[in-house]
Order: sequence, then structure tokens, then C-alpha cells
Amino acid sequence: MSTSTAPSSTLSTAGTGSPRLVQAGTVSNSRLRIPADQLPNRSPLQLLATARADLDDAAERVRPGERYAEAHMAALRVAVAVLAVRAGDATGRRRPGRPSSTWELLRNVAPELEEWASHFARTARKRVLAQAGIPDIVTVEEADSIVADARRFLDVVVRLLGFSALAR
Repeated sequence: MSTSTAPSSTLSTAGTGSPRLVQAGTVSNSRLRIPADQLPNRSPLQLLATARADLDDAAERVRPGERYAEAHMAALRVAVAVLAVRAGDATGRRRPGRPSSTWELLRNVAPELEEWASHFARTARKRVLAQAGIPDIVTVEEADSIVADARRFLDVVVRLLGFSALAR
């Protein structure tokens, strides 16, 4: 990853009926349009602060599956903060009829975070299984690793977005 350490595992138009889209920011090579009702109700700074608190909580979880799921959800909040800052229009990259995941959207609006997005997209299925309470789906080492990766991702995004007040 060029901006940091790699993860440890490697609007309504009248009469058209289309949803109201808002522009929340731009990216030099792409812009993403997001329906207004799908934007977060919290500011990017609030999302990042919540993610930091969630990571602190995750680190204290005894069960590896809970630790893994909570840390991965914190990373998801970090990605949503980036989307909230950089939302514009990159719809040309999306496959028609297929919803985009947060990680796909992140790749479009923040290409410099592509490796992070790929990493967390690869680990999302395991998070879902851990949240479902499937026993022994996550090892202690995997849980510790995703917590550390989510912390590094948060630190990278805090620097990238210029939120020095959140830097540790």
C-alpha cells in the first residue's frame, strides 16, 4: 500500500422518479453519486471517532469471533467516512443491476486505498460468519490481526482526510 503499511494478511429530477442524489465531495479521477437517504447520519469525524472507540472495545473482547466482527465493523465505519467525504459520480464503473459493496465504492472514490478495500472485502465473509455466532470460525490470531489491520486502516484514513484531531 502506497499510503501505509499493508494489511497483515497480505438528486430527484422532476418527473423522472429517480432518487435524489447529493454530491458530498470529489475525487480527481472519479466521482460517485449516492442517494441522499443512503448517506450516513453522522459526520465523517463522528464515524472515525466511533470506529476508534469500537476498536478499543473490540480489543477487549474475549471471544475471537466477537473481536473479529467488531473490528471489521469499525473498518467499515472508516470506509463510510471516506465515502461521505469523497462522494461524487463514478457510476460508470458499476455493473448495471448489481449493488456495490462499501469496499467496491471505496475502491472507486479512493484508489489509493484499493489494497485496504480488497483486504477488508476478502475478510467480510468471515465477519458475517463470526457475527452469526458460528463457533471456531475465527482463531485468536485472526482476531488479533484484523484488530491491528483496522487500527492501521483508521490511522491511514485519519491522515488521508486530514483529521489530525483524531490522530493518536
